[in-house]
Amino acid sequence: MSEFKKKTIEAAAKFLTCRGYDILDKSWESEGSRIDLVAQDGETIVFCDVDARKGTDKGMPVTSIEGSRERREIAAARWLEAQEGDEASDMQVRFDHIAMLTVSDDRALLRHHKDCLGYDALASSTD
Repeated sequence: MSEFKKKTIEAAAKFLTCRGYDILDKSWESEGSRIDLVAQDGETIVFCDVDARKGTDKGMPVTSIEGSRERREIAAARWLEAQEGDEASDMQVRFDHIAMLTVSDDRALLRHHKDCLGYDALASSTD
């Protein structure tokens, strides 16, 4: 993993922590699965991908959902399976995405896309 990616994951973790999330894991990998951040938001486990770009010439990274839904779900299932005890398996899960545009060494613009896979909308339409 590049130093730039490590720094962006750290910055995203600080961003979520400032908003009241508890960070449970960073840069988790297992059996070819990867999750940038795992956090807890109240009673919800949040699996968060972080994408970043340097400079403003190409704009903000785009949330890429196509082709990543299955990858994210498999990684989340593996993370949950690896946890000790049943607490995490009884919680709701959500998939978020943080896009980051670094404009200097100590400044970045962040966009936090909550529930980027749209599970909340699906759940509410079937109730």
